Amino acid sequence: MSNEPDAITLQVVSWNEASNALGSLRRTVFIEEQGVPRDVEWDGRDAECRHVLALRGDQPVGCGRLMPDGKIGRMAVLASERGRGVGAAVLQRLVELARECGFERVYVHAQQHAAPFYSRAGFVPRGATFEEAGIPHTTMHLALTTPA
Repeated sequence: MSNEPDAITLQVVSWNEASNALGSLRRTVFIEEQGVPRDVEWDGRDAECRHVLALRGDQPVGCGRLMPDGKIGRMAVLASERGRGVGAAVLQRLVELARECGFERVYVHAQQHAAPFYSRAGFVPRGATFEEAGIPHTTMHLALTTPA
């Protein structure tokens, strides 16, 4: 984003190289803060995903993953960093990554309270609300176009 000392930098990483940072962020946000059961959060699919890690300086502050089927998920931003553009930057990088991988569309299972965040990024709701890990969710899709 910028070269300022406290600017956010984004890294595309594998689970193997960044599992400690990614795991710590997700444990804090999903398991501790939101009460998501461990067995739901740790679904065994991280090794097959591409991950984006957001750092402020050298501190991990946000992350998300792109699954092989085009699902974007596990979007986590520390509470102290919310509202500062971290989630939007991670999401934008994941969408760019999906384009680079040749996906024609991506989708999310958005927590209901986060649906406006995804709408601002161009995602459109599809289908009925459903519950995942005890939290209401909505499936949202984004069609990707490749630049001319």
